[in-house]
Amino acid sequence: MLNIQLQNQRILEALSNYEPITLKDLDSVRLMNRQDTKMVIKTEQLPDVLRMLDKDYFVLEIDGRRISSYESLYYDYATLGLYMRHHNGRSNRYKIRFRKYIESNMSFLEVKFKSNKKRTIKKRIQTDDIEYNLKPKSIEFLKKITPLDVEKLEPSVLIFYRRITLANKDLTERVTIDVNLSFQNYYLREVVEHPDMAIIEVKQERFNRKSPAVQALHQSKVYPIRLSKYCLGVMTCLDSIKRNQFKKKMLQLAKITQNDVYRNIASIDSRNRVA
Repeated sequence: MLNIQLQNQRILEALSNYEPITLKDLDSVRLMNRQDTKMVIKTEQLPDVLRMLDKDYFVLEIDGRRISSYESLYYDYATLGLYMRHHNGRSNRYKIRFRKYIESNMSFLEVKFKSNKKRTIKKRIQTDDIEYNLKPKSIEFLKKITPLDVEKLEPSVLIFYRRITLANKDLTERVTIDVNLSFQNYYLREVVEHPDMAIIEVKQERFNRKSPAVQALHQSKVYPIRLSKYCLGVMTCLDSIKRNQFKKKMLQLAKITQNDVYRNIASIDSRNRVA
């Protein structure tokens, strides 16, 4: 496996041929109600994939940077009920998170709702920073748009990553690519890194298999996988959590990345798992 610094250098070189797009121009492709298609590749493959797309997509550039740093703090119940709803395959589920854009020092409280029609609906409000205790404005927002028992929500998992954002030339599609992922249990100090995996997410109003990104990835034998960074973070940070429904996905990740860490996550003893 290449070291992270060399990986990032090769990724930046592959991005150098893209035309830039500004954050203001990208606002027209917000897609707050959309269909998401996720794929995972080994990070070492990413430069080759990016070179296949440079004629069809812009790359988001902010202050000369084409890769931006993100930090997210997810909220859940003490029982990890929101994680378990995903694990058990329930539709109409929520994810609650604060997301911070490190370079611009902007933060948002975001609610992602996955409907039973496989639509992802996102709503958010700007906040002063990530909140480790929910402030009244945030509580009011969550109560207004979700049926959750907001007072019982608490910090769960921190996720750190760097993101590349592409937009097609028609400004109807976004592609986000997350690299350098690491996870941290909010209550522990240890950070677990996952540098071998790049998560690609194609965001469209409706799924379009003629998308250059979808076609290029299919040509590279990269196929959709339903993967939640939050659920991966929970499994990474908590040995005691139930995970049997995600075992197949973890084995897929092990095969894709050629890293046994995902096989180990899948095989953790289930006898003492949280139900």
